[in-house]
Amino acid sequence: MNSNERRSKLIDILKESKHPVKGGTLAELLNVSRQVIVQDIALIRARGFEIIATPQGYIIYNQPYFTKQIKCKNHKDSKEIYDELKIIVDLGGIIKDVIVNHPTYGQITAELNIYSKMDIDNFMKKVETNEFKQLSVLTECSHIHTIEAIKEETIEAIVKELKDNGILS
Repeated sequence: MNSNERRSKLIDILKESKHPVKGGTLAELLNVSRQVIVQDIALIRARGFEIIATPQGYIIYNQPYFTKQIKCKNHKDSKEIYDELKIIVDLGGIIKDVIVNHPTYGQITAELNIYSKMDIDNFMKKVETNEFKQLSVLTECSHIHTIEAIKEETIEAIVKELKDNGILS
């Protein structure tokens, strides 16, 4: 397989994946080093493909997504965080980020890119081991998530379920 064929295959893998794909996984699938993948990604981006690097791996925006910002109540404990994230993911949503309004610094945004139950579990491990502080503790107020889904009906179902569970503020 030459380099153009490899890049074409790389694009296909990312387009077909519903979740981020780690660079190491791509390297294994294509029998090249991780560094070659990084170089290929740069060349593919230069051709106009929107490829995003996240902590969970690479993703390509190849489908239109419906996006909505939802305002959620502050959490009392980690179970409430888990429940909130799980509802969104279980119904087919993606949690792109979290936003809080700080009285001094204004709006603070942190990327989450939570796509799956595994992503939730990894996030919760960090929360429970105090590896980082949640942004919502800075304000002790509600927070906003940007969520995405392939269908508008999915967004509507997520909002309804969050509302029914008393999570929206």
